[in-house]
Amino acid sequence: MRNADEAEWERAVDTVVIGSGGSGMLAALAASDAGVETLVLEKAPALGGATAVSGGAMWLPNSEPLLDELGEIEREKLVSYVRNVAGERVPAAMIERFIDASPGVAAYIDEKTALDLGFSGYPDYHPEWEGGHPKGQTIEPGIYDGSRLGENLKNVRSNPQTPIPTSIGEMMNSGGMAKFPVVADWDELRERRENDMLGTGRALIAGLYEACLDEGVAFETDAPAEELVVDDGTVVGVVATINDEETCIRADSVVVATGGMEWDEEMCENFLAGPMTAPTSPPYNEGDGIKMGMEVGAKLGNMNEAWWCPAGYVPGEEWDDGSPLYRILLAERTLPGTVMVNEDGERFCNESGNYVDLGKTFREFDPHEYDYANLPAYVIFDSSAREQYALLTVMPHQDDPEWLTSADTLRDLAAKKGIDPDGLEAQIERFNEYAREGVDPEFHRGESAHDTMTGDRDAEHPNLGPVDDPPYYAIDVYAGSIGTKGGLVTTPDGAVVDVDEESIPGLYAASNSTAHVMGIGYAGGGGTIGPNVVFGYLAGIAAADNAVEYDVSSRV
Repeated sequence: MRNADEAEWERAVDTVVIGSGGSGMLAALAASDAGVETLVLEKAPALGGATAVSGGAMWLPNSEPLLDELGEIEREKLVSYVRNVAGERVPAAMIERFIDASPGVAAYIDEKTALDLGFSGYPDYHPEWEGGHPKGQTIEPGIYDGSRLGENLKNVRSNPQTPIPTSIGEMMNSGGMAKFPVVADWDELRERRENDMLGTGRALIAGLYEACLDEGVAFETDAPAEELVVDDGTVVGVVATINDEETCIRADSVVVATGGMEWDEEMCENFLAGPMTAPTSPPYNEGDGIKMGMEVGAKLGNMNEAWWCPAGYVPGEEWDDGSPLYRILLAERTLPGTVMVNEDGERFCNESGNYVDLGKTFREFDPHEYDYANLPAYVIFDSSAREQYALLTVMPHQDDPEWLTSADTLRDLAAKKGIDPDGLEAQIERFNEYAREGVDPEFHRGESAHDTMTGDRDAEHPNLGPVDDPPYYAIDVYAGSIGTKGGLVTTPDGAVVDVDEESIPGLYAASNSTAHVMGIGYAGGGGTIGPNVVFGYLAGIAAADNAVEYDVSSRV
């Protein structure tokens, strides 16, 4: 934190937005659309943050693309659903504001951008609960023509995890997410890439970026924000590094949209409820916005939670700064012929469950062994799965890479990975009996509409098949997350509050840098980005309302 009397102002705008993911883009678009001069500061060399490498889905109930498929769902049921997902720690006012604002924010994106928003068909993560739906309440952008951005396209972060320009809906309609890499029309996908057609999260960011540029929003990349500037308790600007020079920017409103803290090891060790060693987001989310908020007295909430996930790693894969590139394990653990076990060779969860809730099982602590019971973990599969499905980056027709462990027997595989061989053999024998019967009495794998979505819908059972066809294979599973979801506590309209629940003048926030409305859980596909764009929009509006009362240009 820097006091205003110590700042040497070198630039002035009405509103500064820190971060360029989905929430930051919506905050900037809404603020600029409201008539205030807006600047976005992005720490990374490219725009988009974790949103750019996501599926681009948004859980926005009762939004227009859903109505034809689902009809309108009663508000009370939606509030009940999110309450059950989030837990009691999330204020009712936050949940209600999110539910009420979702249709309007979806309509705003549709109106202000060139994005073609549509129904994805991705089931909710608890479709059996009141307010959930087996078809899902997720919308997503269609394929976006990146040539609309011209030279500015180079400023949008690429997605090395899923570089193909497609959408969740397209994958669902092509045999499902598990089959898509195998049955996709790769000639068409290559043609799309050559013609700068974008899909998933890149499409969402590119469309929002184009709209922001049309509204006159200014952007700076490689421009980390370092400190908030405060004048008698009011946030009046920010200090950032721009072109390798410290720059004091005067602003009447600052919106923190920096994402989570998953790449800051010290913060994760001190705040998260257990280990998280494999963040799958780009390596720039280091809790910067949370730290800046803490320095000015912001209240924190939900700091022990993350968007947990099981993650895999292909040796040698790196982000642009050399950090390891982890990949979320989505279909690999849900398919027939696969099973996930711990070091004792035992299953410990419904492998086909949603990745956030599944990821919580890595935090189960064994007080006798005084260690985490389900780490390390492994996905075990047989040759029938290897020959049918894409597993991490390996396609069925490709030779086994050096990093993929294999053996002719389960005991030999166990020995190579340090798994209890007796435990593994006993577990696989028991699992195979279940799989042949098509039931899983221990963990209920395959019973939910969500489970079958990530399985093989053409198989006898989408999620269950015996692991009995040698050779056998193993993939290391890491305790990962797609981001953390605790941070600055805000009002429903995005104002950051202090420990006494009083708004900090001039400071607003959205994104994974806030105490997220999903609390401990996850409503459905896009349960991260949907609320983030809603509260990004609301924070942008509030920031603009605050800024129009002032004229900062005369104060530099």
